[in-house]
Amino acid sequence: MAKKDPPSILIVDDDRATQRMLADALSKQGFAVAVERDGEWALKTFEKKSFEAVVLDLLLPAINGYEVARKLRATIKGKKTPIVMISGVYKNALHQKEAVQKHGAFAFLEKPVRLQALYETLKSALGDRYPQKREEPPPPPMVDEVTAERFADAAAQEEISHVETQSRRSVATFQSIRGDFTQRPFPEVLAEIYRWKGNGALLLRRDKVKKIAYFRDGVPVSIKSNLLSECLGRVMVREKMISEAECEESLKRMKATSRQQGTVLIEMGCISPHNLVYALTLQLQLKLFDVFAWEKGEYQFNPKVPPPPDPVNLEMTTAAIIHEGVRRCYDAARLSRAMGSVDALFVHPSEHPLLALQDAGLGEEENQLLQAADGHKTVSTLRALAVLSPLETDRFLYAMTCAQMIELRDRPAEGKPKPTISKLADSAPRPPPLPPPPPQLQGEAKGQTAPPLPSPWDAGPTDPSAEAPLPKKKPGKGDRKEPVLARAAGSLLPELSEVVSTGSLSGEESLIRERLVNKVQQMRKLSYFEVLGVAQNASREEVKRAYFALAKEYHPDKHFGSASAEIRQLAGQIYDLISTAHDTLADPDERDRYLKDLASGVKRDIGDEVGKILAAEGKFQKGEELLRQRNFRAACGMFQEAIELYGEEGEFHAYLGWTIFQLNPEDPSSTDSALRSLEKAVSLNPKLDRSYLFTGYLYKATGRPDKAEKQFEKAIQCNPDCTEALRELRILGKAKR
Repeated sequence: MAKKDPPSILIVDDDRATQRMLADALSKQGFAVAVERDGEWALKTFEKKSFEAVVLDLLLPAINGYEVARKLRATIKGKKTPIVMISGVYKNALHQKEAVQKHGAFAFLEKPVRLQALYETLKSALGDRYPQKREEPPPPPMVDEVTAERFADAAAQEEISHVETQSRRSVATFQSIRGDFTQRPFPEVLAEIYRWKGNGALLLRRDKVKKIAYFRDGVPVSIKSNLLSECLGRVMVREKMISEAECEESLKRMKATSRQQGTVLIEMGCISPHNLVYALTLQLQLKLFDVFAWEKGEYQFNPKVPPPPDPVNLEMTTAAIIHEGVRRCYDAARLSRAMGSVDALFVHPSEHPLLALQDAGLGEEENQLLQAADGHKTVSTLRALAVLSPLETDRFLYAMTCAQMIELRDRPAEGKPKPTISKLADSAPRPPPLPPPPPQLQGEAKGQTAPPLPSPWDAGPTDPSAEAPLPKKKPGKGDRKEPVLARAAGSLLPELSEVVSTGSLSGEESLIRERLVNKVQQMRKLSYFEVLGVAQNASREEVKRAYFALAKEYHPDKHFGSASAEIRQLAGQIYDLISTAHDTLADPDERDRYLKDLASGVKRDIGDEVGKILAAEGKFQKGEELLRQRNFRAACGMFQEAIELYGEEGEFHAYLGWTIFQLNPEDPSSTDSALRSLEKAVSLNPKLDRSYLFTGYLYKATGRPDKAEKQFEKAIQCNPDCTEALRELRILGKAKR
């Protein structure tokens, strides 16, 4: 097999975290990866493309993994394709035996999947077709302007314009922190911004190439480039997700219909909504990793430039980005120049939990090497352990040094070797579990949907909270066959009269938020001893172990990817609280003072900000319930009160805008006010699909289908499972044809 034609593998799993973990790991092994979350799309994708192997979860929506395997085996090319089944539920000896003997699996692996076991299984299944890992990093991609121009869509051209405009503004209007990569390499720049917890834009220049990386709380969230070679079509073709012919056909249809390329590819059956989001995330990552290959160039950080409201982001922590970028782009000579003479230096673990417990996306061998870095071994000793190859060991040590998870010193640690913070966290008793979600959310956690919210064109009872009954709609405009139009009457399709099924945050994020809210409410009533789960006479070592376990559980990296301000704030408050509890109880004098406070009834409460968040959340939930009851006026009041208490949560603004529009859909000023609220929601939380969905419905109801279509496309990018947006895109697509 040619090096430029890597073997393809299909991953089918409905858990996004597992999906990303497996995709990243197998991409590093040299596979071209396609991902699907359900059996139906997996079968379609397998039918259209060639795969060397399939990694298949058994518990899938709609069609289970056994049935998917049966249908794959029924096809000609599926008869010989190795299928590796995985499951965290069906994993006893009988299930494993049945998977192989009855359902034709090559092997069965339990979740959580051990990556080394997966690699060995695939090597056994594929033999010499398994990709060979290269010691040297791949060369930077060649810029083929002719091919790039052919694969570029309108979004790529707009991105180039954005980068050039922002570059000129940054130079002209702001004297910011700047430097040169010959003096400070890119991994060290990323680590510095992480230390600052910086928010803003990092302008990157190398000759004519310009990129802008956007940061939130020290973590890169998105990046834009003026290179046409990094456009979506080129990336998808290069990664074997689509063929060149499919890419070119999608561009023709895109230009004819003014639709986004991803939407067209979904309609063509080339990719699924989940594969589109995977491709968009991969595109961002490739743009960023390319900068690691720059040995010269300039950077300039501007904290006054906020990240654009993009629905897809990088989905990686800073430490994971540094680790992966160094692994891809640093050869032995470059590492030698960056690190200098380090063979005799001792490798110490970070003593700061916030740094030591970062999520760097490490594999099993890398974690083993990190645990061996106890302050008593030199760089040469760690190389000699042969956990990784010498080159991979040096890449790992340089990346971890940049990420500040380890330090290189000229002296060993004092005393006997001690376990690292991460090892202590792993060996400590499990922290107190998060409380279960409220009863109203438990149905959603099991896959059930919440009661639908009404749409503005859905006929219903009058608003009981109004001082006078709301006026009835005129005949011909208020019935279910002809929706209310605020503007441009006559351009709306009749299908819009159906009830809109909506929800709040994605099911996963909604559940996280509810659990964090419950955890904060629980912690507010506890003493510091109860927060850490230790007795009042606990030793300093017991306090430390309990703290490290909790610090790992609630580390900011756990929620770095959430665009919900509430989730980030609540998680941050929990982390701060357990840190304060540790600092108080680990110091004998502070502990004595705290015990006296407890005895006298003095309580140290969580700050006012958390109290406001909890109160705002309560108002919002009441507003949701009132909205389901079609009590628009009262719901609007609740959403406004939630925003007054905590105005940084995009979801609150989205539902306020939606409710304002439903109060008076025929009034242009109400429509404008609703749009302003929805725009605010997008700026605060660009990953909330409901903001785009509501905006799309609003545009469609007011006779602007082209604008509505773009909003529905963004809703899909936020949440590939947003069935309402997929449905609306199909309706609008039929109208165009």
